[in-house]
Amino acid sequence: MLACMAPAVSAEVTLPHILGDNMLLQQQSQAKLWGKAKPGSKVTVTPSWNGKKHSVKAENDGSWSVTVATPEASFTNYTITIGDGDGPAKVLRDVLVGDVWICSGQSNMEMPLKGFGCQGVEGSLDEIMTAGRLKDRIRMFKVGWERSFDKDLDDCQGEWLKASSSTVGDLSAIAYFYGKYLTDILDIPVGVITPYWGGTRIEAWMPLETLRGCVTPERYEAKLQDTFMRPSELYCAMIAPLRDYAAKGFIWYQGEANLDNPDHYDIMMAAMVDRWRKDWGDNNASMPFYYAQIAPFSYWWMKEGDYPSFVEAQVRAQALIPNCAMAATTDVGDKMLIHPPRKREVGQRMASLALSGTYGIEMEETRVPVLEKWEVTDGKINITLSNAPIGLCPLISEPVAGFEIAGEDHIFHPAKASVYNNPNGVVTVWNDSVPAPVAVRYAWRNFPDCNLTTPLGIPVAPFRTDSW
Repeated sequence: MLACMAPAVSAEVTLPHILGDNMLLQQQSQAKLWGKAKPGSKVTVTPSWNGKKHSVKAENDGSWSVTVATPEASFTNYTITIGDGDGPAKVLRDVLVGDVWICSGQSNMEMPLKGFGCQGVEGSLDEIMTAGRLKDRIRMFKVGWERSFDKDLDDCQGEWLKASSSTVGDLSAIAYFYGKYLTDILDIPVGVITPYWGGTRIEAWMPLETLRGCVTPERYEAKLQDTFMRPSELYCAMIAPLRDYAAKGFIWYQGEANLDNPDHYDIMMAAMVDRWRKDWGDNNASMPFYYAQIAPFSYWWMKEGDYPSFVEAQVRAQALIPNCAMAATTDVGDKMLIHPPRKREVGQRMASLALSGTYGIEMEETRVPVLEKWEVTDGKINITLSNAPIGLCPLISEPVAGFEIAGEDHIFHPAKASVYNNPNGVVTVWNDSVPAPVAVRYAWRNFPDCNLTTPLGIPVAPFRTDSW
């Protein structure tokens, strides 16, 4: 009787959820595949792209892993066969090879293509209707919500899905547009893995030791008292299970929940990025990190000016994080909706940063223009902005809006501004009633009335020359 029962109790090879049908592996990488099997059994992994067998003995706890060299990106559907010689082998089907991006953050990254209830995404119906064309171009893995305080989990919930009219509606709109632009232009498959959770602070997305290393002991203890989401909970449950899955880089849209700590948000983000890269085996900052400036909104529960102060921290982070860039959103906010419907522009701008910064495609500058220097001449302030090699708009079609100027009394007044007859990237600001200006601010409101952009439509981020 025991002999007859043996096949029923033999241990089957099991895999984490991130390994499955329809998955997309990082091209030209040493991709790790892992799982559980009967302790001591010989596990053999055979990818169809080269037919090479990779064998390994399962450890005493049943764990095993192998590393396979992946080919160049293509639209060929591969299989991967995994067996332990005891029972039928597992066959992973419709596997693609391309570039994998980790897309994380809070609710503006989470917002699906179909929108939230009563909050839509511009152009979503057309994208959903035509998504089937992308079934072998975009593959997506939505990481299930889970929390774990200071204890790394080894698996997460989710499954790989092909792009289709029935699936993309639930995909992050930012991740969808980002992936769509990349696959259209690079002509390779793109995989997007989306760990996100609305309303969460950045502290939840990093381990405790990382947080402890970038804030004061008093702040660290205070952050541990967060009643909604404690530090490390999402890192341990939704990032840690992905660390062995080879990826190209990261995109990030988060910050609304951290408006109360602009003075050290840049430090925390830099520490988080450094930890994530090391988790993926990147010690040289070769994995790019692109992130979205949070969008203007009334932020009615905050003080006026809290939003631009936070954007300052996001701009500062570019100097702290190697191989990164920020996508501008000053023009896409909505005064009444913290989840603005214009998600295409954000995904497009992030993709443009990746195309030029990661893939080496020569194109016009799409990095956000930020303050480089300023000087007072004859009662006017001349401001030079970086990343504006072909100039600024509007030229003469409409007034430049959004500037304020102050004298020694520290009182700001609405100011006139012009880019006419100026070198590229220079704007002149003045107010005749402030003959001796000492400071200027741009878009320094939670929901500013401003319109300064590059000719490509990349908006200037809020900035100030004072520290008042």
